[in-house]
Amino acid sequence: MILQATNDLKFDDLIQTLKSQFSSYSVYTLGSIPQKSLIVRKSAIVGAQISIRQNKLIIDACCPNIFISGLIGFLGVIFPPYENFEMEITDYLKKKYT
Repeated sequence: MILQATNDLKFDDLIQTLKSQFSSYSVYTLGSIPQKSLIVRKSAIVGAQISIRQNKLIIDACCPNIFISGLIGFLGVIFPPYENFEMEITDYLKKKYT
């Protein structure tokens, strides 16, 4: 899902916002310079990856554990918790930033 933000997005602000809103989940950075992403991890197999590109938030469902991801990656399309969690994160970010 791609959201166009109405205000200037700052990576550090996004981290703090997600950590406060989803305090029971793990929120951590992923990637390297110049483009970092955030992972919001609900469980070992359900998470969401969030990237910022030119005032756009890109939210994708993901499996935050690389080993489990390799085992069940082919089920990602039909595994409902991925999509449900992606929409939960997207809905919050839509209210906050658009």
